[in-house]
Amino acid sequence: MSRNAVDLDHLAELEEERRFLLASIRDLEREHEAGDVDDADYQTLRDGYVARAAAVLREIEDGRNRLPPPPARPWWRRAIVPAATVVVAAGLGVFVAQSAGQRLPGQTITGGQAANEVATLLAQARQELNAGDLPAAVESYRGVHDLEPENAEALTYSAWLVVLSGWQSGDQSAVEQGIEALDVASAVDPTYADPICLGAVARGGMLEPADTEGARVAAQACLDAGPPRDMVPIVEEMLAGLDASA
Repeated sequence: MSRNAVDLDHLAELEEERRFLLASIRDLEREHEAGDVDDADYQTLRDGYVARAAAVLREIEDGRNRLPPPPARPWWRRAIVPAATVVVAAGLGVFVAQSAGQRLPGQTITGGQAANEVATLLAQARQELNAGDLPAAVESYRGVHDLEPENAEALTYSAWLVVLSGWQSGDQSAVEQGIEALDVASAVDPTYADPICLGAVARGGMLEPADTEGARVAAQACLDAGPPRDMVPIVEEMLAGLDASA
């Protein structure tokens, strides 16, 4: 097998490990809430699970990127991509992020060269998303991930780009992978509303069939988390669509 070829068996093993890690995080959360795991052990175990899950998701994404491209979709399917890009831009919280002195989710507060480089790459990624240059945004977020593997913004929007790519190509397994990656981003920083909100939109509007109950629960959690102002109507519109189809 060539150096750039994809080992499908290894990819399948990574998918299984991803499911195990995500289930472990959920089980740990329940055990902690029930008082079966103390705070110190909970934090240590959670940090380990989240870090490994992020690494596995990155390895899966890299493997998927080396797979042969899917068959071309009809023109009308490709035509919805600009609208999806608008959703990305609206969800970025750019206006909030531009506020002076604001610490972005996952960004270190100790200063120094690495923190400055992370901030520069995040700003660059936002500009690329707003311009619709999604491949460039992927590369910028990869740069953030290399410097700060648990940066919540980079994890969130890398995952969202996986959702969009899967939705565009009709690859539902990629949509599901992106949603699970959004759940990991939520676990990294539970106070960061963006991955919760985007997970709601993906569950309600991009899964086929839609995960109606999961979308409703995530949407309410999103609205309770104080999301960026521009994200609220997107989530509310998704909920209205679910109500109309019920």
